[in-house]
Amino acid sequence: MNTFTIYNLDSGEISYTTTTDTPIDVMGLQEGEGIIIGGYQSNEHIIIDGEAVTRTDNVLEVLRSKRDSLLTQSDWTQMPDSPLSSSKKTEWSTYRQELRDLPASNSDATSINDVIFPNEPN
Repeated sequence: MNTFTIYNLDSGEISYTTTTDTPIDVMGLQEGEGIIIGGYQSNEHIIIDGEAVTRTDNVLEVLRSKRDSLLTQSDWTQMPDSPLSSSKKTEWSTYRQELRDLPASNSDATSINDVIFPNEPN
């Protein structure tokens, strides 16, 4: 199986990613479409000169999405009926505040890979 990403030749915007046994040279492309080997997400990459490049125009959007997911996954730690001790709740509360502060402290990041996410409490 091979994974390919189909994109708009003019804008570089990714249309979709597909996994298939079909060789790249016989993939049916529409006019104005290009193809690149590999799977790339449209919210994280753009294709420039046939190469996937990390988007810099929406790093904060990707950061917020990942941060929001981590916050949602840790909501239970702050509930009144949480089985955590008071000190553990405080650790989780601090972690969650660090997550909420990420966009402001990384407003000049040019890649999501530049962002250092806080470590989840043990």
